[in-house]
Amino acid sequence: MKVLIGPNWMGLENYLDDLRAEFPDIEFTHWPERETLEEAIGDVDIYVGWINRDIFMAAQELKWIQSPSSGANYYVAIPEIVDSDVLLTSAVGTHSACLAESVFAMYLAFTRGIREFVLRQQKHEWSLREMRGQLCELTRSTMGLVGFGSVGRATAVRAAAFGMRVLAVDAYPEVKPEHVEALWGVDKLDDLLAQSNVVVVTVPYTPDTDHMIGEEEIAKMKPGSYLIGISRGKIIDEDALVAALRSGHLAGAALDVFAQEPLPPDSELWDVENLLITPHAAGGTQYEGEYVMAIFRENLRRFLNDDLPLRNQVDKQLGW
Repeated sequence: MKVLIGPNWMGLENYLDDLRAEFPDIEFTHWPERETLEEAIGDVDIYVGWINRDIFMAAQELKWIQSPSSGANYYVAIPEIVDSDVLLTSAVGTHSACLAESVFAMYLAFTRGIREFVLRQQKHEWSLREMRGQLCELTRSTMGLVGFGSVGRATAVRAAAFGMRVLAVDAYPEVKPEHVEALWGVDKLDDLLAQSNVVVVTVPYTPDTDHMIGEEEIAKMKPGSYLIGISRGKIIDEDALVAALRSGHLAGAALDVFAQEPLPPDSELWDVENLLITPHAAGGTQYEGEYVMAIFRENLRRFLNDDLPLRNQVDKQLGW
């Protein structure tokens, strides 16, 4: 059996020696060059990494793909993967803490004036009188979570620690934690939007969530509230968001994910004054490789023992 770790920025290849020691009967290799990956994947049984259609079609022996990403939309966008018997597992859970921390970094950048202070620092402006009265604390404010998977749950824990009221909607609402006031089905999305001071979108991208937060939904949000997109692009309608920010209906927004990535230099999003942009980097953590390989190790043991389903096994029809 042959396992290939593909090109990545997480240093997953640094775990090869440990894997070889734990699984001595398996051949482990690393291929760092995406441009020539098709040459290396032909006889591989298990692949850890990102893949496109051409690379997948070159993999004649492939039985399982372990994604280093929490999302599976890039993989299920390839029809041949969806139609195949190849197992697909994600890294859901790997990025929960760092994404939740990024949510609060983004939100606090607005509510504590950090973004504005940095801009004024560049101009050598002492802005005590102008800014102090605009600062807000999070106590008794309401956070609405659109999606209550691992990222939503991690964000809710931190919101509760700030003394916030937490509401959430999910396609499959399960047991509500004590620190969450309400966990509803998606049919209650309008109620969540109307009550929240900040709405955080954490749902995966699927056909059902495409433009889930559009013009009508944004119009139902509280005037002066905030919107944060942290999972995937195309879930929030970017044109509707720009209109709501420029009209003043929303006080601010932050996006880490976009319909087109990298965000084109000529995108109007760059110049929206009350929009904070980060380049799909919110999932970064010094523990990223460690977390991904812990999932892979567990799954490899299960795979060898035919213990299915694997951890984070993706339903390729649902897309997550």
